[in-house]
Amino acid sequence: MGNNAFSIFILLLFAILISSEISSSDVYKNTSDNKVVQVLELSDARHILLNYHRDSQNIDRSIEIIEGILIEQPENIEALNFLSRVWLTYGYAKARTRDDMIMAFDSGVKVAQKALEVAPNNADAHFFYVANLASLGDAKGMFSSLFMLPKIRRELDLILELDPNHAYALGMNGALYLFLPGILGGDIQISEIYMRRALSLNPHMSSAKLYLAMNLRKQKRYDEAIEVLLDLVRDKEPAFYPDWYLNRKYAIVLISRIRQEKR
Repeated sequence: MGNNAFSIFILLLFAILISSEISSSDVYKNTSDNKVVQVLELSDARHILLNYHRDSQNIDRSIEIIEGILIEQPENIEALNFLSRVWLTYGYAKARTRDDMIMAFDSGVKVAQKALEVAPNNADAHFFYVANLASLGDAKGMFSSLFMLPKIRRELDLILELDPNHAYALGMNGALYLFLPGILGGDIQISEIYMRRALSLNPHMSSAKLYLAMNLRKQKRYDEAIEVLLDLVRDKEPAFYPDWYLNRKYAIVLISRIRQEKR
């Protein structure tokens, strides 16, 4: 990861909750001639992605399923949004080179643009667009990230106009205010407000807890930061298990570092 603000706050995007319920569907259905064929649906792509932390190939399998759905239903906004989200995950969880990351995030941007053509006022489509766009800028380098900053701010503002309770846009705003330098608009108090608002809407968003703890650490409110991190580690109902599984490891390391700073 780079040293600029985007390379830090974009980790928040791993805490995105899959919006509709993940369930095991019947993937085998009988046809009229009594043959059995495999019918894969969006719920199957979601179910497969739930295990990307065990096998990164599950990301590819999920993409293949969604692209198959979009061949038949090219304006399926739910499938488009989810595909853009999966490309974002690919860029951070599977890509091994900068070129791979650029390919993944660029694919996510293009899919999100298609989603916005179908549904211009869909807040999630705007969110996955800006998430992939910020990640693409980071992968290309600091200059590209800074050049994209005004557009990223406009998109986040638009998302919150469309949906003031969009927890992930609130969380992304909070991370942005935390890690941007003051000269570019960073503000630790505003960051805390956004983070707490996001967690009030989704109390199981593990990365929002992680960044709230970083915020409190920066303010030297060490006990509060540790309390937030312990809440993350002990969470029995994480929004998205694979992301919580990784963020839990970060939280344990951060608890140790904060305790050392307190001494």
